[in-house]
Amino acid sequence: MQAMLLCGLPYDRGLNTMGQFSNLDDMIGVLKRRLALIAGVTMIGAAISLFYASSLPRVYEATALIQIELPYISDTTTSTSYGPRAKNRLNLIKQQLMARGALEGVVSELGLFDDTHMSDFEKMDALRQSVSIDQIIDPADTWRPDAVPSGLLITVRLGDPEAAALVANTFLERILMQSQERQQQQASEALSFFESEAARIENKINALEAEIADFKRTNVDKMPEGVASLRTQLAGLKQTELEIDRQIIGLKANANRVREDVLNRQVKELEEQLALVEQRIADAETALAEAPQVEREFSRLMRELDQLQEQLSVITRRRAEAEMGQMLTSNQQTERFEILEAALVPQYPVAPSRKKVTVAGTALALLIGAGLAILLEMLNPAIRTSGQLERELGVVPIVTIPNLDSKNRARPGKWAWILALGTGIAIAAWPFIRRMVEVVANSVKSVILTGRKRLVRGQA
Repeated sequence: MQAMLLCGLPYDRGLNTMGQFSNLDDMIGVLKRRLALIAGVTMIGAAISLFYASSLPRVYEATALIQIELPYISDTTTSTSYGPRAKNRLNLIKQQLMARGALEGVVSELGLFDDTHMSDFEKMDALRQSVSIDQIIDPADTWRPDAVPSGLLITVRLGDPEAAALVANTFLERILMQSQERQQQQASEALSFFESEAARIENKINALEAEIADFKRTNVDKMPEGVASLRTQLAGLKQTELEIDRQIIGLKANANRVREDVLNRQVKELEEQLALVEQRIADAETALAEAPQVEREFSRLMRELDQLQEQLSVITRRRAEAEMGQMLTSNQQTERFEILEAALVPQYPVAPSRKKVTVAGTALALLIGAGLAILLEMLNPAIRTSGQLERELGVVPIVTIPNLDSKNRARPGKWAWILALGTGIAIAAWPFIRRMVEVVANSVKSVILTGRKRLVRGQA
């Protein structure tokens, strides 16, 4: 009995159950024995994957391209660094287009998502997620902070191909309009700013000139050009003071020769003259003492006037440049946005890839079927080949008897193959079935719409 191998001989539970997977032939044998199970699971998984892939909503992508042409004539009203200025303007345009009010206008104008039960906020969020506006920059210049974009790429992804193209072209038109309006607005605002600044500086200059004139009239003797004459005048006054002092002394010395009343009158007159001269000397000395302070204040006023005149000169030059920039904008000689490619209605969806989903699902089902086959073999270990008997029991079989199944035992495998065949036929026919269902559904919708139109006309 030890020399005969009976197929299906149960293992001893103490034996190693992994002995039946010790080589590739054993593994192939397991897969062959469980081929019906593996095929059935694979077919069912393929059918589920196909149904799931067919139920996924299709996404169509429409793109539009704008070319940014650099200005032919340089506009110096703004910063000389054109690259960051262009990027900033494009970012501002993008932010305005993606604002809630702008998106709400697009949704309302085009009637987007009307066939859904989405709220207004959800519609705007869905549109914001579906639209992307990207700047096109030369890859060799991406590291440069002043790299100038050469274009804009507008990408729209929606479930309706016509809606995707319509939205892309709508954003295309709005970008062109926003760009033109923003350039005109910037030129007008720059000109208005420089005009207002010029008027403000001119008013300050006029006020300061009037203040300088008043200051010069008030301090005419203390001004630098009057100090020299004041010093000469002071010297003359002091000389006069000495002369009057000598005359008074002389009169008093000759008092015996002149009558007393005449002497007193002459001395009094000289003393009055002396007092007047001393007052003028005091005034002149005070003016000379205040002259340095007056000179400093006058110098400050003149420096302020020079600064204002210099500012007015710069602002006048910039105002002329702003006028030139406004003229260039009006004549479209500045940066221009040109339509390079308008959005076309996409013919094929870009996502999801139904073939990839179906293939991945089928491959996963195949792995699951193989895993189930191996698991069943492990749960029901048995010696099935002479090699296993020799490895586990150390007995060399002389004769092997094949496993002979009856008709009743073969029936489950037959049903598994029938199920797998039916599943394969269903998978192959699914596209045609789905197409027929779509045709019937479209016909029913057309009949319903026609009936509604006739009913409305009848009521009208």
